Amino acid sequence: MEKILTLSSAELIAVGIESILILIAAFALFFGLKRGLVVLSKRASLPTLALTPVRLVLRYGILILAGCLILSRFGINVNGILAVLATGVAMIAIGFVAVWSVLSNLLCTFVLIIFKPFSVGDDLEFSADQIGGKVVDLTLIFTTLRGKEGELYQIPNNLFFQKIFKCRPGNKAVGLDEQLQRVAPADSLVQVSAAGNR
Repeated sequence: MEKILTLSSAELIAVGIESILILIAAFALFFGLKRGLVVLSKRASLPTLALTPVRLVLRYGILILAGCLILSRFGINVNGILAVLATGVAMIAIGFVAVWSVLSNLLCTFVLIIFKPFSVGDDLEFSADQIGGKVVDLTLIFTTLRGKEGELYQIPNNLFFQKIFKCRPGNKAVGLDEQLQRVAPADSLVQVSAAGNR
């Protein structure tokens, strides 16, 4: 800040012109980036949507870099600002990686409810893993299968979008949305009601 106060009018005009040139270069890169990524996606045979995260990171990186360069031209120390930004980005990245699996399972649960590839009570089998059983419960993270010998398999809900599975409809199937609202697994409710009727 002291540097701005000590600048003569000629130096201040020079710094202003340099700042305008930095802004022009930044905006040229900012708006030219989309076209460059479209060309890159065509050459690499990638869908344009796949490069959207890269485009967003590069665009905001250009704006932050331009802002730091302009502030440094006026004598403002940007090292502290860059350190805070780097720390913030690192914390967001670590947090995102840590919760990605949970978020993936939550999202897949809602997609399963919407498209209903199976119901509670159906028999499922993952042929490649040789795991199968009757669907007895659905939670926000797992689908529970009861095997032929009574063993329970907790299948992460995102696995239904990564592996091929066979489905045989059950006699008393319960919708996934209905099961998600229940407190206990479907087969334990059936067992309790059967025991109460004796």
